Amino acid sequence: MTVHVFTARLGIRDDDHLDVSLQGNVRRANKGEVGGHRGIGLFFAPSPELLYPYLSKRKFNRLTDGDWERYVAAYTEEMRLSYRERRPAWDALLGLPRVVLLCFCTDPERCHRTVLGRDILPKLGVTYCGEIVCAAAILEPA
Repeated sequence: MTVHVFTARLGIRDDDHLDVSLQGNVRRANKGEVGGHRGIGLFFAPSPELLYPYLSKRKFNRLTDGDWERYVAAYTEEMRLSYRERRPAWDALLGLPRVVLLCFCTDPERCHRTVLGRDILPKLGVTYCGEIVCAAAILEPA
């Protein structure tokens, strides 16, 4: 079975969504949801040590292409470790027929959801289907 992976900004309503944001999943974990959204979302979020310095630079318009490249490399390494240590979460994701990875970032090209969906997961056999930019895109298949 091939998994079809989409990405979108949080706020999109889709039955197959998976929140992979750090903030959303920490909020859920604080409420007692182990693993955050669907029990696995937190395992695909960047660590606070990686995310917060990146967001700070972005907020003050100091983010460079080099910063982004370092972020992607570090996030990819975090996901390698997550794959080894949190394999049941990965197997759960890879067992879904369709999933929409969600995060707060407004620019999908500079967001870990796209790195995960477009760059990392296809190496595990999924098909990346792109970013959903409006609710109408959800209702009408491509």
